Amino acid sequence: MARRDQIGLFPDLPPPPKPGGRRARYFFALWPDDTVRRRLASAAAQLPIGEGPAAYRIKPDRLHLTLAWLGELSRAQVEAAKLAAEDVRGRQFLLRLDRLDHFAQAGVLWIGPSSLPPELARLKAELDRELLRYGLPVAEEPFVPHVSCQRNVRAPVVAARPSVYWPALEFVLLRSARSASGRADGYRVVKRWPLGDTG
Repeated sequence: MARRDQIGLFPDLPPPPKPGGRRARYFFALWPDDTVRRRLASAAAQLPIGEGPAAYRIKPDRLHLTLAWLGELSRAQVEAAKLAAEDVRGRQFLLRLDRLDHFAQAGVLWIGPSSLPPELARLKAELDRELLRYGLPVAEEPFVPHVSCQRNVRAPVVAARPSVYWPALEFVLLRSARSASGRADGYRVVKRWPLGDTG
């Protein structure tokens, strides 16, 4: 849920586009390169399909780790999001995904880190701070880094713990487009921001 009492640098930004027609939503994420994507896809494929008649696996080309969900934005708000990201000073880090878990309410089966790397915690904190400065939404819920693997899953699955290593070298702004009928058209990278060297 987004904060409603934000006072940012752009308090008079226009509202998001009205529903109808082609809809686009935006979010910041860690976006895997081809090597890491293959590792994620392999780990996800080894998980048994979860309980539920509508349960399904998420396609490999959609695997990612969300940092900040923004939702539908106006063109000016998209530009504000880019400006916010420019002021984020994150460091590269190695992320180990070694936890398998389930969001019961959302029906999502996911893999993630069993412990939060300090570099990821700082990246998330800096990004949220800058989004607030620019009057953009920031979730109030605690940050639980994860890569969604299946949806519409009613209960956790029993499987071996995953072990996926992900060198995080950048973060991106993604655009998720949907047609008027609700069909997902996939993700598109709007812009990339490299993370600084560890040294």
